Amino acid sequence: MANYDDLINNIGESFFEFQTKLQFYEKEYLRKHEITDVSPTEIKVLYQIGISNTKSMSDIARGLMITKGTLSITVNTLVKKGYIIRNRHKQDRRVIVLYLTKKAILVIKKYQKFYNQLLTNLMKEIKLQDAINLNNVLSKLNEIIDTFYDED
Repeated sequence: MANYDDLINNIGESFFEFQTKLQFYEKEYLRKHEITDVSPTEIKVLYQIGISNTKSMSDIARGLMITKGTLSITVNTLVKKGYIIRNRHKQDRRVIVLYLTKKAILVIKKYQKFYNQLLTNLMKEIKLQDAINLNNVLSKLNEIIDTFYDED
């Protein structure tokens, strides 16, 4: 078996390779399905808005781990592209309410299909226990990254 440092390097290289390929194939999948006017990053914003219903812009930005300014710029772009409708709240005019258009919902569904296909193919290739272990490892990795900068 490889030594500890080699294993860390191999995991790091595999992780980096997966991230790179994922970004590439996300874009290719969208292009193949004739979704060329919205990026994977913008789709993630649409997805977060879609599942939020009552979350504020601050809550959505926090969920995406981006600044409110970045979210505001992205929302403006998505409004212009016809993916989002932005209205002021009826009782509190300071509050902005975001709604997805049918166009946005269709794009999100196609994007979700990419991930469903990827994970379905993975499940066909690995044993159930390996999938359970992978889920546990990813959960632990999420916990660690959430506390990573708290240690500095």
